[in-house]
Amino acid sequence: MSESQREALRQKALTEIALLDTPPEREFDTLARLAKRMLGTSMSSITLVDPERQWFKARCGPLAPATQRAGAFCPVVFETEAPLCVPDSHLDPRFAESPFVTGAPNIRYYAGVPVRVRADGEAQPITIGTLCVLDHQPREETDQDRLVLEELACIAEALVEARATALRAARLAEERRVAVDRLERERRQFKQAEQMGAMGSYRYDLTQQVTEWSDGVFAVYELLVSGGVPNGEIMSYYPEADRTAVLGAVARTLETGEPFEMENDFVTARGNRRRVRLLCEIELAHGQPVALIGLIQDITDRHAMEQRLRHQARTDDLTQLSNRAEFHRVLDRRLREAHAANQDLAVLVIDLDGFKNVNDALGHAAGDEVLRRVADRLRRPSIKGCFSGRLGGDEFAIAVPAEVGRAELALMVETLLRDLDMVMGTSGQIARVSGTVGIAWSSEAGHDRDTVLRHADAALYEAKRSQKGAAQTYRTDMSVAKHVA
Repeated sequence: MSESQREALRQKALTEIALLDTPPEREFDTLARLAKRMLGTSMSSITLVDPERQWFKARCGPLAPATQRAGAFCPVVFETEAPLCVPDSHLDPRFAESPFVTGAPNIRYYAGVPVRVRADGEAQPITIGTLCVLDHQPREETDQDRLVLEELACIAEALVEARATALRAARLAEERRVAVDRLERERRQFKQAEQMGAMGSYRYDLTQQVTEWSDGVFAVYELLVSGGVPNGEIMSYYPEADRTAVLGAVARTLETGEPFEMENDFVTARGNRRRVRLLCEIELAHGQPVALIGLIQDITDRHAMEQRLRHQARTDDLTQLSNRAEFHRVLDRRLREAHAANQDLAVLVIDLDGFKNVNDALGHAAGDEVLRRVADRLRRPSIKGCFSGRLGGDEFAIAVPAEVGRAELALMVETLLRDLDMVMGTSGQIARVSGTVGIAWSSEAGHDRDTVLRHADAALYEAKRSQKGAAQTYRTDMSVAKHVA
């Protein structure tokens, strides 16, 4: 057996006795004190070793409740499963630089023996820890010292075995109790789980064509249990599109035997709009379908939270426009669609002129207000159907629908440039902001996002060199810098 397999076996045995991180117990504490007193040392412990640390079930002297495994003495006993004596740690190269030697508790002498347990299915006892004594002064171990430690370790093993036996007996008693109480407990738990999870279970008998509901389903539908299941009207609570989707999924399940899980809109008996999760599978008897069974769960709150989180992940917090990642995602999709339809769409990159002057003269709050005003202008009807985003800083971008031709785009850009010409003022200070626009067409970029953005950047900086506050369309003779994605 390899060392890794042996380590796994020791950890398994340690886990099974459930002794790690348990409160102090008088019997173990007494045994540690006895070892310390009989061998005349300043410290002693009963130590258990898990994968990362050594933990003291009992300890005497200035020992922490637990320490790291690396550099410690007891893990050596644990790993070798053999006694260890270190007369003077300063002279032992294995431990001379150990933090437990060079620092607190300043161990000079160590003697430890394995503590073992008998594990089910194993012929030999398994080491789960140590009984050890430690001292601040070096000393030589005698045969009598070793014998005392080994005999005390036998007592420790008996304590562990007695505790494990008591634990097993308690487990058996609990299993018997659970067997007696199982049905009632499961009934209560099921009902409580339905309430906590806002869910319920159903069963539709394929032969009788009758549905049975748990109380939780009545709660989701906002119907009284006393009124019974509204057979024949169950699907009427789904909007038409969702109703069609559910019935189609049921038909596929009946045809293929595959279960389904889906989310749908839903309107309760009281007219409240909800979002529900529906699970369905076939119940078999003697290999034949006899019923459809499943769950329905009200996930309205979770769905709303997911929508909020999705919005936050895709939205620039300051401007409430799409952020760079979301703009790239949507632009990629629109470029694919335009390419498939053999269409050409325009992409505009906007950089604000004079924005730094606003921050310097009026403060960052005014700068934030400028960015919000720009976002408001990008949402105006004049660019209806366009998709706008903030790429970062004072840079924005617009994906124009493929239906907008070059002549119509020119009018839109002219309106946009007027909208972006703003004057900000406060406390006697004023600053003017305008926008410069670079325009690129997808067909000239092979409908590739990075390329079309580089083209728009090149046009933007050409416009800035010529006349800020103007627009420029990309030409093949322009210098194209790498767009920062």
